[in-house]
Amino acid sequence: MWEKYKKIPLLHKLLVAMIIGAILGAIFGQSITVIKPLGTIFLNLLKMAALPLIVVNLIAGISALDDPKNFGRIGGKIMVYYFATTAVAICLGLFMGNLIKPGVGFELQGEYTGAVSEIPSLGQTIVNLIPSNIFAALSNGTFDQIVVFSAFVGIAILFLPKEQREPLAHGVSLLAALFNKLVGLIMVYAPIGICALIACTVGTYGAQLFGFLAKYLGASYLSVLVHICFYCLVLFIFTRMNPLHFLKKASPLIVTALGTSSSLACVPVNLQCADDLECPRSISSFTLPLGSQINKDGNGIMLAITFLFAAQCVNAPLSLGILLRVILISLILTTGAGGVPGGGIVSIAIVVEAFGLPLEVVALVSGIFSLIDMGYTMMNCLGDLVGTVIVSHSEKKRAA
Repeated sequence: MWEKYKKIPLLHKLLVAMIIGAILGAIFGQSITVIKPLGTIFLNLLKMAALPLIVVNLIAGISALDDPKNFGRIGGKIMVYYFATTAVAICLGLFMGNLIKPGVGFELQGEYTGAVSEIPSLGQTIVNLIPSNIFAALSNGTFDQIVVFSAFVGIAILFLPKEQREPLAHGVSLLAALFNKLVGLIMVYAPIGICALIACTVGTYGAQLFGFLAKYLGASYLSVLVHICFYCLVLFIFTRMNPLHFLKKASPLIVTALGTSSSLACVPVNLQCADDLECPRSISSFTLPLGSQINKDGNGIMLAITFLFAAQCVNAPLSLGILLRVILISLILTTGAGGVPGGGIVSIAIVVEAFGLPLEVVALVSGIFSLIDMGYTMMNCLGDLVGTVIVSHSEKKRAA
């Protein structure tokens, strides 16, 4: 039986696990949360492997580029892609929020008392990316700072003499292979973890799918679908790759992201998908960990829709100038998410408070945050993979 089970493709196992989880959640409701530890174990296992995997793969990827000029060229391409797609995502969120109007006719009740941070400046965002103590960053799990440190180490290896660079690069690549194997072992447990996570999500939030927040959820997930279509269009334009082929290869990533709602935990799976799409590890090991920290298209959509939701609830006047300011603030908050303690919920509070809108909407969104976060995480991870495929294709054309 075990031998037959091992021969079943991972994607099929994950899809079946997802369906079983959804059925269990619908049948047992909130009582299904008794199996939540099974999902938490899977999430913790992925995060356990993610930190060393990101460090060694990022260093190995950059050091494998051989020339600092290659690193600068690839880094420039992926950063332009990340900024451009995030800007498009924010504009899409504003469009969908204005089209579906989730806040019209809705009366806010209750009060949000959480602390609201100030909007970080561009300079502050950059400063917060540089670790003053790498051991503290490793201990605290400050992943954006860890990514920056690892990038600097990889660049430093590029500038070493060949006789020193080659053994160092080889040693790091062996460590990368070790942690990739560790991820492979963890993925054996993936169907159980995914089943538990999906079951708990459906059991906890299933009833609210048809409640008063249905329009908000509809606007959010419709935006996700449209933005994924945008990814596929961009991918086809730049690489001529069949989007269906891409989505098939990326299916394990999609299911894992929906189950874990963690971009960080999805990095190991994303790297494997990039391998299946024939992206060189020298590129994917750099672009994917970087994207997991700064490419937050889903957060951009969430901030835009939530802003319009709050504005429509109180009939606040909206001008082009206000919408442009929303786009600018959202870009800072999504790209520099490491400088904003508390993540997505605090980012929402910053945007809402910045325009004098009622903070009660933050408490409302907090109640279903897990439900929308899974879709946004999936979209973020898919965007990282699309960017990696595009950059890999451009580098192959350049070498040809």
